[in-house]
Amino acid sequence: MEENEKTSALDIALLLLRIAIGWHFLYEGCWKLMQEDGWSCLSYLNAAQGPLAPLFKWMAGLPWLVTTGDWAVQIGLVVIGVSLITGACARFTALGGIALMAMFYCCQPPEPFATAFSGADGRFFLIERNAVEASGLLLIAALPWRRRCQWMHLSVAAVLAVFAVCFCLHGRDGGFKKVEAVTSATVKVHEFTALAALKAPLDEKAEIAGVKFSRLALGGDLIAGHAHARDLIWADEFMRRYNGGVTLGRTVRYCLHCGIDAVFAEPAFLEPMRAAAKEAGGDLTFFANCTNAQDAALAKDGGAKGVYLRPELADELARKGDAAQLKSLVDALKSTGLPTGVGAEDVETVKFCATNGVAPAYWVLAFHSLDYPAATLKTRCNSIWCVDPTAAAAYMKTRPEPWVAIRCLAGGAIDPVKAYKFAKDNGAAAAAIDLLDYRIVETVNGIMKGGQKK
Repeated sequence: MEENEKTSALDIALLLLRIAIGWHFLYEGCWKLMQEDGWSCLSYLNAAQGPLAPLFKWMAGLPWLVTTGDWAVQIGLVVIGVSLITGACARFTALGGIALMAMFYCCQPPEPFATAFSGADGRFFLIERNAVEASGLLLIAALPWRRRCQWMHLSVAAVLAVFAVCFCLHGRDGGFKKVEAVTSATVKVHEFTALAALKAPLDEKAEIAGVKFSRLALGGDLIAGHAHARDLIWADEFMRRYNGGVTLGRTVRYCLHCGIDAVFAEPAFLEPMRAAAKEAGGDLTFFANCTNAQDAALAKDGGAKGVYLRPELADELARKGDAAQLKSLVDALKSTGLPTGVGAEDVETVKFCATNGVAPAYWVLAFHSLDYPAATLKTRCNSIWCVDPTAAAAYMKTRPEPWVAIRCLAGGAIDPVKAYKFAKDNGAAAAAIDLLDYRIVETVNGIMKGGQKK
């Protein structure tokens, strides 16, 4: 092969590499600039891991620096993207791209530098997508591009034209209305609201018997595999499988990052969930759903902050009129010395307890609105837990004890943001809502955007 032919082949390869990376940078920059509510690197900095995490979190505490960083990243991505595609000053802007990639890498490095396993795509132990893209930029910076062929100029113009058309079509189809990209010039995550999209963590607090925790808590039904999905008989097993392993750790990490620091769940999940919280650098306030003294003892040994009698069991005893057994179980839970509550799917159980001298420190009550289609069914059919929310709220206002709303989503029929607001507006001290990992950020964003922040 002649020397000129070798050079031409190298130029073509380098051109394709520049266009590919430039397209990625340009898209990320334009996407961020098009966000209706604006884009910020604040959440990305707050989610920093690894040895340099204290530095990035310190930066997150300086508003002027965050604002400067927001514009620097957005404009920088666009400028670098255009430069790489056109070739104008590409060797110099490639160095700027490498600096950006290095910052992203140091802020959220892969394992083993990360303090918690991310579960994200593009992380390969030591090497991750930012490092790979930086390697391509290093090659661009090291090798000069010789504009030997007129068709190369035409190809650059064509690429920019195609990008403009695609980007406009994407915007017309609603592509800028939801979060579809992780901050930085990184991989897109379709339909998954990433940590970087968090506007602000939830800061509303509840208190039960001196124990303070986030007013929005994580429910444990989906984690335990109780989907309450009516006719979908496979949903329970699906939820049980989905919420295990890496997903459980990610759910806990997302909750902590978003300001959700409490869980209402079965004692069996106390140890793995607190372990996941520790890996993420935090802890969970765990309220254990217990059926007997053995459950309560297990919960106390595992570090639970509260225990409560399982709702189904309390309802059954109340329907039977067995006040003695109900009181005996509650006393057994109280023997742990932890704040003790009584769960109920029916407010009549609360009334039965109050009438018969069963006095818990708090109540855990099924509570949700009825504005969803299945609520019109004549039978409950595993779709209605709160038959009369108006009456339930009115009665609970007469009780001096705080109460926590559960079953808030009515088996997935109600939006979490709407469910949280309904529980709060009707006097619940807190709402324990079953959230899947990919709904956590958007739920907190929705609550904060809806004016719930104090």
